Amino acid sequence: MAENADNFFENNLFRFENSPCDCAVDTRNIAPGQAPETTIKVQSIPGDKIQFAFAPTEGLVRLGDKGALIEKNLLGKLIEIKTGDTTALFNYFERNGFLFRISDTEYEPIETQQMFELIRRLRTTVELLSALGAIKKDYQKILGLSLYLILSNPIEISFSTMNTPYKTCKHDFLKKLEAAYEYPTPEYYQEQLYTEECVMVPDTLLHETYKFDMQLYMSILEGSGDEHWIPGSSRDLFRQTAILYAHAIHESKVTRQIADFLFHYFCDVGVVANVNEDGSIVYYKEPNLKKITPEMKKRIIGIAKYVIGEEINSNMADVHPVYDAKKMTPSWSVDTLLGGLYFSIFYMKPDLELFRRCRQCGTFFPVKATSTRKVYCSDECRNRYQQTMHRKRKREKEENN
Repeated sequence: MAENADNFFENNLFRFENSPCDCAVDTRNIAPGQAPETTIKVQSIPGDKIQFAFAPTEGLVRLGDKGALIEKNLLGKLIEIKTGDTTALFNYFERNGFLFRISDTEYEPIETQQMFELIRRLRTTVELLSALGAIKKDYQKILGLSLYLILSNPIEISFSTMNTPYKTCKHDFLKKLEAAYEYPTPEYYQEQLYTEECVMVPDTLLHETYKFDMQLYMSILEGSGDEHWIPGSSRDLFRQTAILYAHAIHESKVTRQIADFLFHYFCDVGVVANVNEDGSIVYYKEPNLKKITPEMKKRIIGIAKYVIGEEINSNMADVHPVYDAKKMTPSWSVDTLLGGLYFSIFYMKPDLELFRRCRQCGTFFPVKATSTRKVYCSDECRNRYQQTMHRKRKREKEENN
């Protein structure tokens, strides 16, 4: 139901519009006994536009023609969609239009896995911002979310209406990792390998020169690592990180900070095997979390802030400053729904407001950063959860009698 919102068109930081869209599924039978081929397609619907606006405390919302507030928390509603739930995805598109500009004369096929990957990146960015703003920091979650964004291979999406394809952010550190073996070996290493049985690496985490063991260093160069000492050290992520750490000694400050941290984290705490969708880290062996030093915790926060900056800035291509001559005020032009969603993250202030997942329904909803007690998105969810828990306790009591 629409809510009255006094001058919501006026009292906002930016607004934009999007075309409605239709989602369709084509199924083609290939041959007897073979699974049918399914194609999912979208097409823009010409005519009236869907209106959006962003305002403090309300977030990104959908509006009616006269400024009435139709639906709140559009960012939270999108990132709550579970991977693989195409029904929820289609419902979102039918209410708000598609994430990109698409043709209004023909259907265009989409890869739903790419759409879910976009949602995961949005969700990870929001969760990372919120984790940074939390009073009690979960450093493992902050690191896991950061690593997911840093290490994810970019995806490319193209439609007939685009001049250039859209690409998700490829973080600068991932580029450096992929080029790790192209960095030349520092000249002074040869002498040190024979005289010191180690190489001396300038280190920003330890604030001193680190003695890199020759046996480990050589095993990494040979591609084997030392699985007995460091499980996971034969894997690409560890070897690329170690080579970048050892050879890219003249790289930028931020590259050195990330490489130095990851090298010591992998050696002392554990090598990361994977990052789950909730941000939890999978290791090759049980991690020694006691080895996480206060200096490492500071570095985790610094890396997370840098990653968020790169992620948001890379998605601002669809946002442009404009001057509203009628109102004689500065304003913004937002070209796509995806751009509007990222622009709403741009305005988030994690020290004041963050997103929390509802304990009952799983919806992401905005709360004040200082609020530790608000864990439900609505009174309905709070009552529903309490009723569920009451019935559960009653059932358990009857079973025990």
